[in-house]
Amino acid sequence: MSDNKNKPTGELIDGHDYDGIQELDHPLPKWWINLFYGTIVFSVIYVGYYEFFGGPTHLQQLETSMAKLKSNKSKFEEQNNKAFAEIDVEALLKDSKALALGAESYQQVCAACHAAKGEGLVGPNLTDKYWIHSKGEFQGILTAILKGFPEKGMPPWETIVPKERHAPLAAYVISLQGTNPPNPKAPQGELIN
Repeated sequence: MSDNKNKPTGELIDGHDYDGIQELDHPLPKWWINLFYGTIVFSVIYVGYYEFFGGPTHLQQLETSMAKLKSNKSKFEEQNNKAFAEIDVEALLKDSKALALGAESYQQVCAACHAAKGEGLVGPNLTDKYWIHSKGEFQGILTAILKGFPEKGMPPWETIVPKERHAPLAAYVISLQGTNPPNPKAPQGELIN
């Protein structure tokens, strides 16, 4: 009776008996076989689609994605430019609350490089008539603040400075022009009249 309990199940393979140990042929589980055949079918369809029936290559997929990104970026820039054009800069420069909000943002994110009064430290002097990346106009300053110049060490502040503070910050930077702080940094960039 104990022989029946310990008797191996499966088909014996002839000639595979070593020191009383018999090798058996156990069939693979059905799920495994179905999965294996499924991968073969998938690979035939995949290779056929991408190699013989004109499926897009990785390079073509990348180019399509990049074109979408450029399209979205240009739409975003158009919306921003439209929004920038609608801002009344003169009203902002006369609004003491907006300038106070801009001054607060300036002290938090700009003063470390441009100094407390805009005289320039690591970053350029903001009080003179010399500009490196813009012509000292509102839209140029706002774009510089939002996009930054990472290659020159200025990070983009668009996501760090809250959106409602973008325009007041740019207006505050404009208000610094023509002030005479002590120990200003030497002029950098192009003279703008």
